[in-house]
Amino acid sequence: MLKARHFPVNHLFACTLMLGLSLLSRPDAARGQSPEQQVRPVLQGGTVTIGKVAAGDLTFHPLFNSLGVEREIASLIYGEGLLRVDDSGMPADGLAYLPIKLSGGRDWVFRLKQDIEFHDGEPLTAADVIFTYTRYKSSRVYDPVFHRYFQNIERITALDRQTVRIIMKSPIESFPNRLAALPILPGHQMGRGLFADAGAHLETTRPIGLGPYRVESWPVSDTVTLAANESWHRGRANLDRVVYQFYPTSESLQAAFIVREVDLIEVERDGTLKELKRARSDARIQAIVPGSRAFSAVFYNNRHPILSNTAIRRALTYATNRQRILDEVLVRGAGVLAQSPIHPNFEFKGGDMGFDFRPREARELLRLQGWEDSDGDGFLDRQGRSLRFELLFSRGQTSAEKTVRVVKLNLNQIGIQVVPVPVTQKELVQRLGVGSYDAALFVQDFEPTADDLYAVFHSESIGLGNMLGYRNRQVDRNISFLFGLPDRQRAGPVFQQLEMLLIRDQPCMFLYFVDTRYVAYDPTLKNLGRPGEALRSPAVWSRTEYSP
Repeated sequence: MLKARHFPVNHLFACTLMLGLSLLSRPDAARGQSPEQQVRPVLQGGTVTIGKVAAGDLTFHPLFNSLGVEREIASLIYGEGLLRVDDSGMPADGLAYLPIKLSGGRDWVFRLKQDIEFHDGEPLTAADVIFTYTRYKSSRVYDPVFHRYFQNIERITALDRQTVRIIMKSPIESFPNRLAALPILPGHQMGRGLFADAGAHLETTRPIGLGPYRVESWPVSDTVTLAANESWHRGRANLDRVVYQFYPTSESLQAAFIVREVDLIEVERDGTLKELKRARSDARIQAIVPGSRAFSAVFYNNRHPILSNTAIRRALTYATNRQRILDEVLVRGAGVLAQSPIHPNFEFKGGDMGFDFRPREARELLRLQGWEDSDGDGFLDRQGRSLRFELLFSRGQTSAEKTVRVVKLNLNQIGIQVVPVPVTQKELVQRLGVGSYDAALFVQDFEPTADDLYAVFHSESIGLGNMLGYRNRQVDRNISFLFGLPDRQRAGPVFQQLEMLLIRDQPCMFLYFVDTRYVAYDPTLKNLGRPGEALRSPAVWSRTEYSP
């Protein structure tokens, strides 16, 4: 199922699970390998091929990427920002050293590290940083959360070729990690055209960044080939190449892994895990923490003449067997039902309020709204209009297809016509962004913070992160109130009221959270990260010799 954040950057983190861990926790000897096969020398170089379901036309420019796979590839091309966040969640040196704080937090001075070069050999300078932040600030396609940060920037200047001074309108205690982590763009390449200023971007030239890999194949279609950046400032990556290979369906992707066309894929379902182990006995299966906390949902266009009605949206949730969707789509125990955008383990949960599977309640809500089957065709209508809407979903993804099948079956049973429309992942995100949809199956990155609530549900974010077109004055007031609460405990009741408001309104049909994902990979791949933790970047992967 498609996953994307509010446009287009968000950095969030998640949890774990259990089924399949029996596969993970067994030592290599238990898999029938000899000690000689268990330890093999790391090979320098080599290629790894990562398999993905086709996503449509890809864009790697950080301002315009909107898909998870685009951001994944872009991180390898563009690399880190002025700062990075270390494993403990604290800011650390990136392209620059930790900044000097002046004037009580109104002035911040960043000193760039020496001898950092873009892929084309041009050096990184203060001019590139100024160019980047100016473009980010002026672009209205960018994440609304960052607009809040940018609004506090008064000006950015260069003290010299390697030193950047950022002056704030009002002092801040610490420089925002998310702002400092933005990738730096090559001003010498992008400054010649209309990019962020125009609010539109066509990548007619090969992307150039500061990351561990450069784009080798260009333009790209169903294959993206990245070659190691020999002059990467953190030292050359182990692997010579990282290849992203795209397949039209989940089934064809799994088949490619079985015949060893690809080295690593993500696996969602119980049955697929077992099939892969039977078909390819040497495959490793590993549980991983998702790269970000997210909820799966049926997004409604809240400007739609039918779906703008809160009672109808409630009826749709009552009529849908969301537990069946969870059971059919995910590995058992890998996720939990979502009653709201806030995960059940959040410290300020708003209670047990939610929607069970109650088709009779759904029918009664619709009857009270005047919907009835006046012509006997099995579907509800009112004043000559059918209760009907289109449901967009990502083409080729088994999880999306299964979800849509359950939604359509359940809603048809109470007289609602659902027309499934398969599209590429890219088209789905684009149509959400401009409001050209009735309903869409979507995965939204989300942490219960004031930033994310503002981005996804505040009316000021409509057309940006708020792709629902959702408006609620009380929700807006509560979100704005959160920004003025320095004491987290005082924020608890506000979070609880916000959650109850969102459950009541059902701006989208909340389906489930994914707490654990699984990857299947070739046994020669090493340094992917520990089971139950987030998958590490391909920049640190390596390969070993292996005899099956």
